[in-house]
Amino acid sequence: MANDSGARPPLQVVPTEGSPEPPQNQRVELAHHQRLMEVIRAQYQPRSAHLAGQQGQTMRTLGEIKDEENREPRYSSHFFYWPFLALLALCEVPVNRFSFELFFRESPTIAMVVAGLVGVVLMGLAHGVGTVLRHFGYNWRRGSRWVSIVWLAVFVAMIGSLVYGVSVFRQGYLTFVQQPDPTFAQMLQDQQIGRVAVTALQGGLGAEGWIFLALNLAIVVVGVSAAYFCHDPHPDYEKVDRERRKLVKAIGALEARRGKAEAREKDRHARVMRRLGAVQ
Repeated sequence: MANDSGARPPLQVVPTEGSPEPPQNQRVELAHHQRLMEVIRAQYQPRSAHLAGQQGQTMRTLGEIKDEENREPRYSSHFFYWPFLALLALCEVPVNRFSFELFFRESPTIAMVVAGLVGVVLMGLAHGVGTVLRHFGYNWRRGSRWVSIVWLAVFVAMIGSLVYGVSVFRQGYLTFVQQPDPTFAQMLQDQQIGRVAVTALQGGLGAEGWIFLALNLAIVVVGVSAAYFCHDPHPDYEKVDRERRKLVKAIGALEARRGKAEAREKDRHARVMRRLGAVQ
């Protein structure tokens, strides 16, 4: 029969009149089993409640963004995006390696490492440009356009300066190889790296330098395009949706661990009860 709230009360097993009570050792094992199950629940309950609270807050925020945007989030997996940028950074190594051979002629490995670091910096800046451009429309509607413009100008200026400098050094290396300059060679021999860099930068860009500059910029543009198309136009939509996915996985893993712990305890209890002669 249903109670006043409409819910059915839990079924209870009523021992039949005259049924014998379980032996003492079985009653001890039953009490021990109940205590262990309570310990397991107490062990996992705080973490489960914390994750559930986080999930609730995340779902509320996600619902607000979804109502505002009236669409599903659009972004690419980190397992595609970051390896792709890393591949582009590696592509910068053969392009810019000889730019630093001018300074590390006796250590080509160092030149390759420096070229790789330049590639990483350029891809980091390309990521910044692409994400700022992707969120520009949202920030424009929110009145934060000038912040986006400033960041965009900073990133573009840094990319232009770095690519220009690398191209000048590459051109200086080719010029030095084709027409060695005794003064330049002496500065390299004396390891006057600062004076060598200043001298190379004062030379400006020729045809070869512009070719290398265009090649570097082409790789950067690919990185900017990847950053643009692999992120959601809303600056928080992707982050909140990734947080939702992470919480779902964390809750699932926690419930799986708790289920295994409870199953192990139930198996132990069943083996003990069988050994004690309990009726299953």
